[in-house]
Amino acid sequence: MSKSIKEYKVVYGSSPSDLTQKVMDNILEGFEPMGSHQVVVRHIQNRYRGDQHTDSQYELEYSQTLMKVENVLE
Repeated sequence: MSKSIKEYKVVYGSSPSDLTQKVMDNILEGFEPMGSHQVVVRHIQNRYRGDQHTDSQYELEYSQTLMKVENVLE
């Protein structure tokens, strides 16, 4: 028995809890997470006071690949 991919999608969230909710909703629809989640920096804002760098703010994006598969008899 092998598996055939019926549907493939990537879901995105702005926080870990946002991504978790989207993944859980899709699991209830029959999707399975594939691999681990990913985190990327979407935007960096460096803040200055005069010529002195004070800090940086990072906007992160969280994603997870999902697939809906079906078993196929060979």
